[in-house]
Amino acid sequence: MSYNWLVADNTICKIVLEVTEDLIYPPLTSDKWKEVAGKFETRWNFPHTFGAIDRKHVLIKSPKSSGSLYYNYIGFYSVVMLALVDGDYNFIWVNAGSNGTGSDAQIWNICELKEMIEENKLGIPEAGSQQDVPYFIVGDDNFALRTFLVSHTPKETCPKLSEQ
Repeated sequence: MSYNWLVADNTICKIVLEVTEDLIYPPLTSDKWKEVAGKFETRWNFPHTFGAIDRKHVLIKSPKSSGSLYYNYIGFYSVVMLALVDGDYNFIWVNAGSNGTGSDAQIWNICELKEMIEENKLGIPEAGSQQDVPYFIVGDDNFALRTFLVSHTPKETCPKLSEQ
């Protein structure tokens, strides 16, 4: 982007941060979360799911004097973007900028979304009276199980599921 717009890297970073803060925000009402869960149930047959979470390493140049702080296990320097998406892959929440050495669990454990969910600040609906299934996020097995976060193993990596 820096080359395309002829703008300094540090300015691009500020622009991206400000834009994502304005465009990406979680729904803060129970009805909005139920709409998100409805998309997951209709499209993916995952009832009570209010988001899918995963991380992506974004390639960067090695920051000066950073040592191996941003050097990830894949073999390049990166920052990590941790994102929560709805059933149509639209971003609901993003945490970008953690250094590349951080794991999913490390980044998740210090992020504001986890804190807000645990402190019940997002308006996520309670389990219905007819079913005790709470609303939850689906992620891969890099995230620790919680009442609001479950892991889903794709069929390709689970022999018993792929035989079915």
